[in-house]
Amino acid sequence: MAPPRKLFAVALVLGCGAAANPATLYQRGVDDFDGGKMGPAAEDFDGFVAKACGPGSSNPHCREAYIKLGHARERLGEPGGAWAAYDAALAFGPHTRDEAVKADLDRTQTELVEKNGREAARSPVIVRYRDEVSETYSPRSVLISLDFEAVLTKDKDAGELHAPDFRKVYGGSVPAGEHVLVVETVHDCRPGGGAPCARSRVRKAWPFKNAAHSPTTIDIRAYDDAGWGDAPARPAIEVVAR
Repeated sequence: MAPPRKLFAVALVLGCGAAANPATLYQRGVDDFDGGKMGPAAEDFDGFVAKACGPGSSNPHCREAYIKLGHARERLGEPGGAWAAYDAALAFGPHTRDEAVKADLDRTQTELVEKNGREAARSPVIVRYRDEVSETYSPRSVLISLDFEAVLTKDKDAGELHAPDFRKVYGGSVPAGEHVLVVETVHDCRPGGGAPCARSRVRKAWPFKNAAHSPTTIDIRAYDDAGWGDAPARPAIEVVAR
C-alpha cells in the first residue's frame, strides 16, 4: 500500500514556534535576525505572521515582520519566499517605506525568473480552485498568476467557480525549484443578503517548491473566515499543495 500523501498548508508553523505566543515569536525572530540566524528568524517570523497578521489585523509589528522575513528568505537563497513576504508587507502600514519594499519586490522577482530560466529539469503542476464562500457574497472576479504570469482570469463568469468540487484551472510543465503563486479575488455582497457586508478584495502570494519530475497539485479554496475580533465573516483564501 502506498504511503498517505502529506499535505503542506500555507500557514505551516514549524517546531516549537507553534506553541509560542505571537509576542514571543516576534521578539525571538528579531533577536535571531540581528544575530545573523536567518533560518530560525524565518521560522519565527512565519509563526508570528500566521498567528497575528491575518485579514483585518492591526498588529503594529506585521509590516516589519514581513519585511524582515523577506530579507531572511533572501539571505537563505529563497527569492520566491522573499517576494511573497515583501508583497504581504505592502498591505500593512505605515507606508513610509513602500518604495524600498517595491524595490525589494523587483529585485527578488528578477532573481526568481532568472533562476528558473537556468533550470533544465521540469515537472508538471496542476492548479485547482473552489469557491465555497457563503451565499452572503457572490464572486466578482478571480485572477491567478504563476511566476508573475496570469494562468486564470475570470471576470463576468467568476460565478462558475462557486461549486462543491475543485475545478482544474491550470496544468503545465514548469522548472523544478521555487515558484510564486498569487491569487486575487473580489466578492460582492449579494442583494438582500441580510447580513453585515461590504465588497471584499483578497490577495494572497504563496511560495512553493517542486521537485524535478514529481507532479504537484495546488488546491486553492475561497471560504468564509470569521475574521479578527467582532468583525463579520468575509472571504479568505487557503492554499494547499500535495
